[in-house]
Amino acid sequence: HSAMRAYRFCSEEILAKELIDRGDGSNAEGHEKNLSDLFQSPGEILSLLNRHLYLSTQPEKYATLFLAHYDAKSSGLRYANGGHLPPIILRADGRRERLDRGGTVVGLIEGVSYQEGRVQLGAGDLFVGYTDGVTEPENEFGEFGEARMMEVIRENRHLPLAEICKLLLEALDDWIGASEQPDDITLVLARQR
Repeated sequence: HSAMRAYRFCSEEILAKELIDRGDGSNAEGHEKNLSDLFQSPGEILSLLNRHLYLSTQPEKYATLFLAHYDAKSSGLRYANGGHLPPIILRADGRRERLDRGGTVVGLIEGVSYQEGRVQLGAGDLFVGYTDGVTEPENEFGEFGEARMMEVIRENRHLPLAEICKLLLEALDDWIGASEQPDDITLVLARQR
């Protein structure tokens, strides 16, 4: 997170310095566009983060993450997945779209490139991001699973997002019963208006 913020601040500083140094704005616009593209490109940012972590952490350390840039004007989502469980778009008509473009985990292998995906969101579409702490808890019948998670979300999609989260966590608690939750739970829901 700190590295991502540093890249963003660095790009803003470079742009501001370029504009001041040039005074007349000559060629600053082209340079500004290149930096803007770089620092709004989830795939490029993941490549930078991969290099940063690879060079600055122990060899066995890595991270998984999903990174996206949402454009409110166009309702477009530009994303890259760094080895994380792919988020799902639950379309208003019930179809599911997995956001799986990207690459491997971040920081484990030098020189990795990350593909980008783009998706257009329509009214009523739900973004569902989650960690394996939501899908992997088990009882005597097996894992809670992605299908069960998505069914709870689909059945309650008309409710406020906080209520959907509450109902999903209750279903998960019911599934594991008295057992201790083995992993952290992260769930991110967003609805396109």
